[in-house]
Amino acid sequence: MITLKNKNLTVRINPIGAEIASIVKEGYEYLWQKNPEIWNGQAPNLFPLIGRLKDEEYEYDYNMYKMKIHGFAKYSTFEIIENTDNYLSLRLHGSKETYSMYPFDFDFIISYEIIDNVIKKQYMTINNGYKTMYYEVGGHEGYNLTFDKNKIMDDYYIHFSDNSIYTYTTDKNIMVNKDLSKIDLINNKLYLKPDVFRNDALILDSAKISKREVVLECNEKSRKVKVRFDDFDYLGIWTRPFYTNYICIEPWSSLPDCNFIDKKLENKVGIRCLMPKKTEMLEYSIEII
Repeated sequence: MITLKNKNLTVRINPIGAEIASIVKEGYEYLWQKNPEIWNGQAPNLFPLIGRLKDEEYEYDYNMYKMKIHGFAKYSTFEIIENTDNYLSLRLHGSKETYSMYPFDFDFIISYEIIDNVIKKQYMTINNGYKTMYYEVGGHEGYNLTFDKNKIMDDYYIHFSDNSIYTYTTDKNIMVNKDLSKIDLINNKLYLKPDVFRNDALILDSAKISKREVVLECNEKSRKVKVRFDDFDYLGIWTRPFYTNYICIEPWSSLPDCNFIDKKLENKVGIRCLMPKKTEMLEYSIEII
């Protein structure tokens, strides 16, 4: 584990997956600390694809490629490029192993910087090849729901800038439908009742959110986590449909696989198109309040 620290935050990063493993402020752990009986993840980075594929496969250039849910970055060991007290940059190269799943020559760099109470997270994707590179990228941080004593999961909520939100629906195979479903909020608050997640994640289109910012809290005086995701067109909100005591807030560049398109990689909704020898940067922030 690699530790970043300032006077407010202590953040630990795991080079396997380049994911956050701990966020501590004033002795309190904000990040979910794994439980194999509930969810054994913490904060996986999603690359080069988000979500499930039909039959765990996609088509590119008349060939079929297999890939598991959320891509391979979360299982990969990243190399450290730069590390200071409050900054860390890690890189994943394309390799023989990745080429068998994803036929592009790339560098994928994840950087973390802690400034006061904010974790700034950047995804840099570099196309080292000579053909257009198609990719998706996103975060998947899971946060503890133990801000206040004697509270249950139902008492926690995500505060939006709107009084209603629109989520994509999914079919029985958890493939995304075209239709959106409206959810009316209570004073701009989405309460985290397990039944909200009976059909898996809520998937929100950022274009239908007036402000690309959400706040996780329990009451006005409780601890809070604010996630700002200006560069991301979609937001996933997920936990398992029972009393888990965690919630994931997930900025996504693209939609998971949809049942109204074919298996061609370039046809995926929101897919990023990176020209040869070009670089793209996407960023979001996590503020611990």
